[in-house]
Amino acid sequence: MNPFEQWNKDHNLYTAMSNSVNWYFQDIDRELGKKQLQTYFNKVNYGNKDLSGQLDSYWMESSLKISPIEQVELLHALEENKFDFHEKNIQAIEKALFIAQQNETQLFGKTGTGTVNGKDINGWFVGFVKNASDTYYFAINIQDENGHSNGSKATEIAKQILKDKQIY
Repeated sequence: MNPFEQWNKDHNLYTAMSNSVNWYFQDIDRELGKKQLQTYFNKVNYGNKDLSGQLDSYWMESSLKISPIEQVELLHALEENKFDFHEKNIQAIEKALFIAQQNETQLFGKTGTGTVNGKDINGWFVGFVKNASDTYYFAINIQDENGHSNGSKATEIAKQILKDKQIY
């Protein structure tokens, strides 16, 4: 049994991304193996590229770390396909990150919550906004040792900033 009801069904990349279905990505990691994963993390220069933690949790408040600036740089490089991935894979990622559209402006993003000892201590929302003429990249990371930081709160902050700046 999974900790969240929405995890208790079959998923694809799109539903797994929108519901942060950890087991889906853990299955992919196990299938690829640490050596292949390390190759990809090195290729995209993802944060500290440290996969020394457990294969099923290195990215959950463990060895792998990335800064907000590195997140933005990665999103920009991915969107520009600086890694020479197949275009259909870039489009699949963008489709999985799509959240909403207002008129001709689209919001893309992914939340993340870091939990330690049952407390949500780390909240992320990273993404970008596209309109007819520009793309705006962002990364919000909030931290609180008392357990009051999560991806939903980071999303609220990001959306307010994007609204205040008249971006979205």
